[in-house]
Amino acid sequence: WRLAAVYLHQAFGDDFRSLDLPFIAGLDKDAWRTIRSMTAAGVNSPETSSMGRLFDAVSSLIGLRDSVSYEGQAAIELEAIADHTEMSSYEFGFSDDGQEIDAAPVVRSVVEDLLSEMPRAIVSARFHWGVAKVIAAMAMRIRDERKLNRVALSGGVFQNVFLLNRTCKALGEAQFEVLTHRRVPPNDGGISLGQAVIANARLLSGRI
Repeated sequence: WRLAAVYLHQAFGDDFRSLDLPFIAGLDKDAWRTIRSMTAAGVNSPETSSMGRLFDAVSSLIGLRDSVSYEGQAAIELEAIADHTEMSSYEFGFSDDGQEIDAAPVVRSVVEDLLSEMPRAIVSARFHWGVAKVIAAMAMRIRDERKLNRVALSGGVFQNVFLLNRTCKALGEAQFEVLTHRRVPPNDGGISLGQAVIANARLLSGRI
């Protein structure tokens, strides 16, 4: 819920509390004031580039889950309810230099759909499609600059099969060669194995 509130604040400013949403009706106003003060002062509120945190925010915003018991729980549940027949998507924005992705347009679109009483399954699907398409859009920008046509999809977010399949589809339509995990998991398990491989190579070469 904290991430959802922060994303709403970034997208709508302080006026987000006037939105006619169940999330707002259930928001702990005192807790939000504390969070707002902390983020404004930069106290115990580091910025994150993790896509997983946006999944957490959307899950809370649509009333699916406000807190988690384990890493990825909100994202797993958001994937589980997605309507597999929905083909439309939300649109992310980009910074002026094209180097950063802006989630505010997606948050505003989610709110618009919720205000029109769009089913959560549709909102989830449109969000997943939006993430897949922004990955493809950023890959195309990089290809134009660096002439690279191979994309490796890695990171815990790609344990999400719904997202993985749609990202592969979007990249395939853009004529990319797409590499995905098969024998090694895309999340922290894969990172740990990679660290072990590097440590072993350094040990054998006498660098450790």
